[in-house]
Amino acid sequence: MNVRSELNINGGSRRILLAAKDEETPEHVALRLTAAILFFDREPALETGPSDPLVADIGFFPDLVVPDGEGGIGVWIECGNVAVNKLTKVARRLRGGRLVILKESAEEGFRMRKVIQKEISKGEKVEVWAWPREEFARWTAAIQESNYVFGEASGSALNLVLNETAFSTQLIVC
Repeated sequence: MNVRSELNINGGSRRILLAAKDEETPEHVALRLTAAILFFDREPALETGPSDPLVADIGFFPDLVVPDGEGGIGVWIECGNVAVNKLTKVARRLRGGRLVILKESAEEGFRMRKVIQKEISKGEKVEVWAWPREEFARWTAAIQESNYVFGEASGSALNLVLNETAFSTQLIVC
């Protein structure tokens, strides 16, 4: 599933294409779209690969990444399920940048938070944001192959319209 979106967020405008990989579920793509909107003002890179100097020394690839403007990583973003091994290594190798994980529900977010606290040194530096379950179901249902999004995003809050569905949602910080 490829998702094309025209984003009009916080007074700016950009067209994006989220090309889903074979293993990605529609829910994962919906979380990636959420991240692209939440970090819209910082112009996140939607795709990274082995030749990208931003992630070359990390050994893993994020779902989205926000450059810090000085050749480093400002925000490393993971969506949905992510291996603890990957989080441990990324958290250790990320110098000064933020590590944000987006989850489909508060239950999943708090479960991830417990795993992070138990398994990752300095896990308090890892941010976990989660959709309220019912709102995420509405969000996923509203996404089409071609989308129009208009509104505002600030921190972990969304106040926007996706196609013809309105959202005023505060993601839960877990």
